[in-house]
Amino acid sequence: MITAAPRRRNNNAIDQSNTVANDGPVPSDVPYAPPIVALSDTTVGHLLAWELMEIDGTWRAWVSWVQQSGGRPVHKVVSVHASGLRPLEEPESYEHVPRWVRGRDGVIRPWSGEIP
Repeated sequence: MITAAPRRRNNNAIDQSNTVANDGPVPSDVPYAPPIVALSDTTVGHLLAWELMEIDGTWRAWVSWVQQSGGRPVHKVVSVHASGLRPLEEPESYEHVPRWVRGRDGVIRPWSGEIP
């Protein structure tokens, strides 16, 4: 009886072992990650959202980062003046960042694309 030689694994191939989830195939596109920005104090974080303050017309940015404090990681999420940020990625990376308006009444609603 002739048997086939064992298949050798190609070490240069892309690992395909995690392409099926419990409920179906895993999407092949890269998952979204918020773009990176530098804050004015040299902290680097993820830009989560832009927020237009209707009361004074200024833009704020919601930023998230992790810092060490007392030997433990601490997750920070803060609202900062958008003018204090410095982009660290290509401009198109920032196109999909959510934008909303905080109204004079305190209600948050989607940004219409117009500046009041």
